Amino acid sequence: MKDKDLLLGIDAGSTGTKLSLFTTEGELLRETSFQVVISRPERNEAELDLEDFFGNLTKEIRAIVDGVADRVAGLGFSVANPTVVFFDKDMEAVRPGIAYFDNRSVKEVADFVERFGGANMYFGRVGNNPSPSTCVAATIQWVRTHEPEVWAEVDKVGFLNSYLGAKMTGVLACEPTTASYSGLLRIKKPYAWEHRFTELYDLSDDLLPPLISCMDKLGGLKADVARALGLAEGTPVSLGAADTAASSIAMGVRRHGDVFQSMGTSEVIVFCLNNPNFSPAFMNRGHVIPGLWLSNGAMSMAGGSIRWFLTNIAPDLKNEVEMEALAEQSPRGANGVMYVPYLCGERSPIFDAKALGLFFGITANTTKADLARAVYEGVALAMNQIYQIGKDRWDVDPPYVICIGGATKSKLSLQLRANIQNIPIHTVNVSNAAAFGAAILGGFASGAYKDIWDFPVVENYDQYIEPDPYDAMFYMRYKKIYDALYPALKENMHDSYDYAYSSSIKKREAAL
Repeated sequence: MKDKDLLLGIDAGSTGTKLSLFTTEGELLRETSFQVVISRPERNEAELDLEDFFGNLTKEIRAIVDGVADRVAGLGFSVANPTVVFFDKDMEAVRPGIAYFDNRSVKEVADFVERFGGANMYFGRVGNNPSPSTCVAATIQWVRTHEPEVWAEVDKVGFLNSYLGAKMTGVLACEPTTASYSGLLRIKKPYAWEHRFTELYDLSDDLLPPLISCMDKLGGLKADVARALGLAEGTPVSLGAADTAASSIAMGVRRHGDVFQSMGTSEVIVFCLNNPNFSPAFMNRGHVIPGLWLSNGAMSMAGGSIRWFLTNIAPDLKNEVEMEALAEQSPRGANGVMYVPYLCGERSPIFDAKALGLFFGITANTTKADLARAVYEGVALAMNQIYQIGKDRWDVDPPYVICIGGATKSKLSLQLRANIQNIPIHTVNVSNAAAFGAAILGGFASGAYKDIWDFPVVENYDQYIEPDPYDAMFYMRYKKIYDALYPALKENMHDSYDYAYSSSIKKREAAL
């Protein structure tokens, strides 16, 4: 009998899902991926077809473990969060999952904030700002109000990893890193739902599955699922964690003051804390490691802005490489054009679901190259706002910022972050940190790891980018203009959002 020395990490992202097979020593053996399709029934909605997703996942798991299935010790998940799932009594999803950048529940969030006594009271009691992406309770209320026929079937509400875990093991549960974005617990105490909150929302405590540690074994693979996946019945499964939390564990973020930046469709800068001294500019959560917390400065559409530009503004460009080459034709400052990346509202640092994207400074001389460069610069300027707030709040002064993720392939993106944040950028050559973190948690579920210092972490450093002193000085002045745009236009954005949203509702009602 062969040693069970392999761990499977499944990173279920918002645009794609990556599966990576590692040895227990941290060596990557195999990896594969498949595209995830998010549907947009309305302009402010984003949904995942869960049955289709699980079918695709099943095929890919079977393929990646082919020939080595008897060596797989355990598996775990990393998930885009929150992706809200509504379950019936048989633990089957009764509707598509609702993705983290879905903003349908803006009104419900506002109603709940009033019940708490205002946004400041909400933050003080919960530990996060109220928004559709940090208040799952509002999403629940939206479904209860607008889809009564669906609500009649709902028995439990959980997250994407709850769904995957239930499908594979028959056990339904949640864990602290995803539950921290629910509005249903105090993040200072992330291992217990807060009865006073469920009471405030007029929800039953029975609606919420039990909370377990990310490092716990959820259960073993059911026989029928094991056969479909090509794995052994009883293979240990961990719920894993939210994607940035999974990446954090893979990067060795396990001390107060550790910082790293993940660049992808969304972009997140993560600060590790040993006490829940939260900033309202961040999305806060319990860490995978009990007794630690993660404060995530999360921008929804970073790499997503690049994809949006390619799809809607410059469909003649084949890919990101061509877009970057075009952007390089425009000088720093993009000839005065600025881009605000609030394509789906925004999370950090403003937490405003009604915020809108913007090109500012367009003239008769503006070129497509200027627009392209403005997108790259606007994303970097937005991330700098978040970085500076965290740096000042927690008195963190790292010698460099570690960056991971698919967007680190972009030289322009990295140089802009170095110049605008005015700090060296050190990339790590890893495209699967979240999947690695998920695999590590599968290792804890299987017993391969026993202690938080007992597992391998990513250490293969790659590029080192110094800030250009002249560009850094230029952007130091330039970002003052950028930082003033949202405060100046906030009310106009809200008016425009309300007008467009009311038109969307009327269109839906007319179709009924």
